[in-house]
Amino acid sequence: MNKFWLFSIGFFLAISPAFCFAQESADTPYNIEKIFYLPSFNAVKGVDSLNKNWDKIDILAPQAHTIIFDNNSAKIVGKFGPKLKEAISSHNVRVMPLITNANFSQSLMHKLLASDNEQNRVIAGLIYLAKREKYAGWQFDFENISYKDRDLFTAFVQKTYPLFKKNNLILSVAVISRTSDYANTNAFKNWGGVYDYEKIANSSDFISLMAYDDPNSLGPVASVDFINKALDYVKDKIPAKKLSLGVPLYYWKWNADTDKKLGAGLYKNVLAIMSNFKYSLDFDESLGVSCLTYSYDKKNYEIWFEDKNSLSAKLNIIKDNNLRGFSAWLLGGEDPGIWTILSKTQK
Repeated sequence: MNKFWLFSIGFFLAISPAFCFAQESADTPYNIEKIFYLPSFNAVKGVDSLNKNWDKIDILAPQAHTIIFDNNSAKIVGKFGPKLKEAISSHNVRVMPLITNANFSQSLMHKLLASDNEQNRVIAGLIYLAKREKYAGWQFDFENISYKDRDLFTAFVQKTYPLFKKNNLILSVAVISRTSDYANTNAFKNWGGVYDYEKIANSSDFISLMAYDDPNSLGPVASVDFINKALDYVKDKIPAKKLSLGVPLYYWKWNADTDKKLGAGLYKNVLAIMSNFKYSLDFDESLGVSCLTYSYDKKNYEIWFEDKNSLSAKLNIIKDNNLRGFSAWLLGGEDPGIWTILSKTQK
């Protein structure tokens, strides 16, 4: 779902001692809510995975709807493809689509937040579409918003929530994680700084915390240390029962000689490299992520990727702290091995 990284096609855990929620009895099972994002650019692979693994998915969150401005009026555009609609219907999957600002446009979002009338238009449209299409609700996935619009964004969420509740719809909000309030960074000013976690948590059913895309990483998309810091920052702002841990299912590739990040990709590319190059493979326990290293044309490369081992580490964090569950970006890009460790009830 997010994000700082962009795919080439153009779109887009050890636990910290300070981060401890109240525990349930060790004998008390609880359901980890498993949310999977399905972006339009990966629709074919995503639908294929949905058809195979639908019984292990609690909520499907397609990223297909955006807000645009047409003749100075806010408009919701986007739809599901026929194969996705067929899969949803066949398996009776619970659906909570994402709604985004088109191209994550900052100016578009400010225009929306500055107008009560346009907000009302959007909220009414979301309610209409959800009732017509039988969606469980919506997740706000508005990104690249100026930190100066924090109060406006919070007010928009606070306005939406009671109207959704009145219509028996879920309102969740995807938020970019941060580990501090250092306002002199781009990551704060244009990405994470806009979200008032506590007020948004109070005015929504739950929050998906995108605890990935560590801006200071020289390896994993989200190391154990980064996740711990992100969780520690929100421990007194977002109740555990309202916190869905955002988890990445993609990788970052690096030139190991220059420490230059070369891009992102999906698990299928890892398999392709294994089939065509000599490689070494290791799961780094301290970072909680797997690493593939190989050489080509006298250059050395590292790929820090997510697989069943890294997801297991994150599931332990979720269960140990009674979090709501996880929100995984993206369906169809995962290591197929993750499905062997997922079931409807996690204990």
